[in-house]
Amino acid sequence: MRNCILLLLKMVRVLLTRPKEDAEKDREIFHRYGFDVILLPLLEFEALPFSPPRWEKYHYIYFGSKRGVNFFLQRVKGIPPHLKVLAVGKKTAEELKRWGIKPFLVLKGSVTHLVELAKEGKLERGNILVPTAEVYTKDIHLLEELGFGVDILPVYRTLYVKYPPKEVEEKVKLSDAVVFTSPSTFKALLENLQNGMEPLREKIIVAIGKTTARAIEQAGLQVDFIPSEPDTEVLAGELAEALRWKKRGGKALP
Repeated sequence: MRNCILLLLKMVRVLLTRPKEDAEKDREIFHRYGFDVILLPLLEFEALPFSPPRWEKYHYIYFGSKRGVNFFLQRVKGIPPHLKVLAVGKKTAEELKRWGIKPFLVLKGSVTHLVELAKEGKLERGNILVPTAEVYTKDIHLLEELGFGVDILPVYRTLYVKYPPKEVEEKVKLSDAVVFTSPSTFKALLENLQNGMEPLREKIIVAIGKTTARAIEQAGLQVDFIPSEPDTEVLAGELAEALRWKKRGGKALP
């Protein structure tokens, strides 16, 4: 694996690219697993205006992130009991519970799980409302091919944070691994790098899930590590173990 000599000589430095409020929490998690942390928050968010949905039209409401939960429920107070609430990952489910909403189904990692359930006949066909970001690139539209109706409702906009080029280049240079938690964090970093992806090619590239990994690889960059679940605690623990395995003589990250 790349930079293995560096990994044997010193503490691994990870560059975290999540929004500031999330990155500060993640810093503590990575520290617990023995990582040094460099913060470079690359995303900000703003609410978008939207009209309250016609609830009678829908059978499901799908939340892919806790951010979608918050921007939607800050404007729409409550969800009718007839709607089955679908949540991606335990963090999204926990956020819904804080709003007093119990998910009907908590998906393992991504919409892929939902598509699998639909293909297996374990999910009754119906119309799905998807409150999400303005630019939505995930695969929930695959459900339309299986007879579901899918309506995307943009409730917030993602903004890229711009930094002085030298600051970004220095932080990338100092890091051994770069952690991307969404396609947007990857695209935002590229927006900040004057030399494109070249500074990243000698780094350990970590993607929190398959959707993020696919966006990175489609741009022509190799992804070295994906955790078993899209969760920061799981990611930090599994990455630490993978690097320990490498130091003990393993040939590659799993």
